[in-house]
Amino acid sequence: MQQRKKLEHSIEIPPFDKEILNPLEGEIVCAVRTMPLHEFKLEEYCRKRGLSTYLPLRRALKFHNVTAKGRSYSYSNEVLRPLFTSYLFLKAKPTILRELYESRMLQRYLPPQNMESFLAEIRVVRKCELVGFQQELEVHSDIVEGGRFIVNSGIWEGVEGRLTRKDGIFKWTVEFDFCQQFITTIIDPTKFDMTPLVD
Repeated sequence: MQQRKKLEHSIEIPPFDKEILNPLEGEIVCAVRTMPLHEFKLEEYCRKRGLSTYLPLRRALKFHNVTAKGRSYSYSNEVLRPLFTSYLFLKAKPTILRELYESRMLQRYLPPQNMESFLAEIRVVRKCELVGFQQELEVHSDIVEGGRFIVNSGIWEGVEGRLTRKDGIFKWTVEFDFCQQFITTIIDPTKFDMTPLVD
């Protein structure tokens, strides 16, 4: 069987609609939990209705195993998958959100407790998405122990997270309240100005 190849940078970074960060009077920005495997369908459904959406994506390899004439081989192609399974962000009026339930693609919407903090969290999600097109990201729900820092420079500027070191490799973990998940990636702390925070 042929070896599986690593990701190459062949897919372009998706555009980001900054309008989602600017709700007008009577509009809310929220995370919505979709029905399983309906992230792209719900995003398209909303866009056709003129709603601002943001579906953070990550690059992934889709593997195909084939057996033909007694010989097995595999091939892969690069695809885009949601960064957070079953989640996307949406800007709309509350009446529209109620109508979206009728599409049967939405499980529930998660109204933010503090809009300013939530919009800041969306900006951090976008930073993670951009990093994910350059290096591997891991999305998980396991709590990470480690020193808490805020970064003052570079792509991670203004982002709080936890810095851990294992086998000589530093990892940076950021927590997202809206879905209670974490994103972890490798980081070189010597390339960033980082301020320690007290837990």
